[in-house]
Amino acid sequence: MLNRQSQSDVVLEPDPQYAVVLLNEEQLGQFMRRPGIRQVNRGYAVPDVHTRYLRLKRQTAAAAAVLLVLGVGSFLYFMAPQPAMASMFVWKELPAAPTLDTGTSFSVTVETTDSSDSAGYAAGRVRSLGFPAFTRVSPGRRQMHQAMAGPYASLDEAERAQRRLARSGFGGARIFVDESLRNAPRNDVAATVADGNPNILLIGAPDRVSLVCVLPLEPRQVRERRSENVLDLDVGPISTHVSEQHWSAPEGIHLVDRVSIEGVKASEIGEFLRAHVTVPEFARTNVRTEGRRVYIDLTWPMIAADAVTPRSPGAAPPRTTAAETRATSAAREATAAVVQDLQAAGDYSEQLRGVLDRIAAVKPFLTSAAQSGSPDVLAALDETLATLESSVKGMRVPTDAVDQHQMLLSSIRTARKAASPSFSGDRVGQAREAFVLYDAAVNAGGAITHSGK
Repeated sequence: MLNRQSQSDVVLEPDPQYAVVLLNEEQLGQFMRRPGIRQVNRGYAVPDVHTRYLRLKRQTAAAAAVLLVLGVGSFLYFMAPQPAMASMFVWKELPAAPTLDTGTSFSVTVETTDSSDSAGYAAGRVRSLGFPAFTRVSPGRRQMHQAMAGPYASLDEAERAQRRLARSGFGGARIFVDESLRNAPRNDVAATVADGNPNILLIGAPDRVSLVCVLPLEPRQVRERRSENVLDLDVGPISTHVSEQHWSAPEGIHLVDRVSIEGVKASEIGEFLRAHVTVPEFARTNVRTEGRRVYIDLTWPMIAADAVTPRSPGAAPPRTTAAETRATSAAREATAAVVQDLQAAGDYSEQLRGVLDRIAAVKPFLTSAAQSGSPDVLAALDETLATLESSVKGMRVPTDAVDQHQMLLSSIRTARKAASPSFSGDRVGQAREAFVLYDAAVNAGGAITHSGK
């Protein structure tokens, strides 16, 4: 039996207990004072094989597309024709071309007078006989006004014109020779001689130049199209094949820049010659044919148009019919009425309504004059249309009427071409084209409205 003293000496030990602490790698590293573990090349550590295959496929497709673009671009650069490349790259300059051949021109001096009106009237009479005519002021201290026919590229043409004019009452007609372009400077580009191509020649005359195309046979068709600074000409049919050829104008010539020709299969009747003539936008152009030669006359805008000027008091007036007299008077009255209406009108709609009324009034006279070809009526109509064009160009156009306004302006310019006494093409067809443009402008809507076309 244990006594009380012995029981007090017994010490009981408690059961052992443990604490559990959960640490991640970063905490364990900090606890153990080791640097943290970081992943290297995370973007390429893709354990999934299929994902890695898709990524490689996309990279390969992108590289193939880049190579394809570079290959196509290189092929176009080295294999595409020059005109295509010039249109694709606006900075690419056109290749140098040989200088146009130049020569002497021959004109016929019909009349020399102190009065510009008398010279203009004489030129109008010459033009009514079917000759190309213009006026010039002679050099020298005493300046004289001369009426001239031409220019022509050969002396034979000028002499034939002189004989015909003498038979028509111009007995004092004399040959005038102009050698201003005969020795024009040329560049160093060698000219390529193409067999069968027509001869292209540039000649000078007072205040103008003429581009001459000499064909093997007289052409049956001559069609022209004029944009702002390019005149396209289709001539034919021709008996020979035309190879592509290019020229540039001599230094100092500003009325023409470059000329190119090519052969085109226009229809079943044969091959046509197509000429592209680059001219300034301000240059006036007129196309005429003289036998085997096709002339493109180029003049400055400040030179008076080849139209009949008012008669001198002492000159005998030509015979005119009663209808032509009425048409001339009506056209001149329309000119005065246009000026009065536009001065009285205020806003754009009122001004435009007056112009449309006058164009509608001029339409029947233009059709009649295009069919008859009366020089007096055509000159009066051209004066009226010139006033209309100047008025339309000076208007302040609203934003919603810009397109219709430009179409109306184009119709007036086309009508002026039909009324020009120097126009040698299809005058009736040109007038019809002007009417189509006018109707399209009227029916286009917007600010251009007209009740009585």
